Amino acid sequence: MTKIKTSDLRRLDVICIEEGKYLGNVCDVDVDHDSGVIKFLIVDQIHSFFYFWSRRSTELEIPWKDVVVVGIDVILVKNRIWQR
Repeated sequence: MTKIKTSDLRRLDVICIEEGKYLGNVCDVDVDHDSGVIKFLIVDQIHSFFYFWSRRSTELEIPWKDVVVVGIDVILVKNRIWQR
């Protein structure tokens, strides 16, 4: 098992490998306080419509079991529907 600091995950891009779709950036993680194991990645998605006039953001909660690869600047995840 490889150890990783949660601070290393913040702001990494998250990509769905099956669709090649950019999902957003990691803004937080949900950690099991007893074991110290990461349970979920919290990904901030910014949806922009009418470009400059309004922006809204939503969060995805991606189970750690769906993470395929954690790279230097990107995290690859399996294709599933996630909602927080």
